[in-house]
Amino acid sequence: MTLDGLSVPIPTLFADDGSFDSGRNAKFARALSDAKVDHLFVLGSLGEFPLVTDEERVRLLDVVIESATGKTDVWVGCGAPSTRRAVAYAEGAEAAGATALVAVPPYYLHPALASIERYYRALRAAVSVPLLAYNIPSLVGYALPPDLVHRLGRDGVLAGVKDTSGSLDSVFRFLDGRPDGFAVFPGDDAFASAAIARGAAGAVMGMANLVPRLSVELVAAARRGDAARAGELQRLVDALVEVSHAAPFPAVDKFVASVLWGADVGYRAPYDPLTAEEERTVRARLDPLREALAPFLGK
Repeated sequence: MTLDGLSVPIPTLFADDGSFDSGRNAKFARALSDAKVDHLFVLGSLGEFPLVTDEERVRLLDVVIESATGKTDVWVGCGAPSTRRAVAYAEGAEAAGATALVAVPPYYLHPALASIERYYRALRAAVSVPLLAYNIPSLVGYALPPDLVHRLGRDGVLAGVKDTSGSLDSVFRFLDGRPDGFAVFPGDDAFASAAIARGAAGAVMGMANLVPRLSVELVAAARRGDAARAGELQRLVDALVEVSHAAPFPAVDKFVASVLWGADVGYRAPYDPLTAEEERTVRARLDPLREALAPFLGK
């Protein structure tokens, strides 16, 4: 397993009554594997991890890991407000077969930096698979300092970082001064090609759930240094990002995946299906892209 390429933060899918749906999650994971994505990232933000019970986590990991085929492996989100719970999630994910773990720092209440450092060191001590920090200040409530992340990288605690800060400068700060072999992944789709050109190991792209092959080809072009092709594909991804901004997250991404490639999706309150008006708004933005997206949606 290598920490590079395209990682897809997949949604968690529910039945029509809001219960966990093993079949829908299995089909979705297989479809992305068939599109040859490198990594499925389970229980990230798009995966609505705060909604998933501990018992459902076990079932979800079993389903996705069993459904991943070919070269596709599975990363698992294990961050939690308490160190004890995060360690339990990490141990469970490794036992289930996760190839890497991604951990947001403790959220809601803001620990001291020394406590955040101890949190990541406790996770490292509990598992042997690679561990990535997850910087997402808009949802956690604070940003991880690059110097802390780099120090933990030099000490062998962290193998990399996923930065979803909404700032390309932030991605660059994690790239600059990073230890040898330390993997940086932008988590904002709009920054994928620019970050890879600057030295990122790959990208974590939510839009890959909507049009998997488009993101696969973008990351491949960027990594081989084909700036022209990467730029062309990035513009199309950026247009998809604008579509996804037309309605509430994460329901909008599930809806567009169902429209574009027939994904069988499902929702859990309070992150409900789009209203009829929201659907019309999304379709109005999506329809002008249909022709450009068509080559990436065929068999």
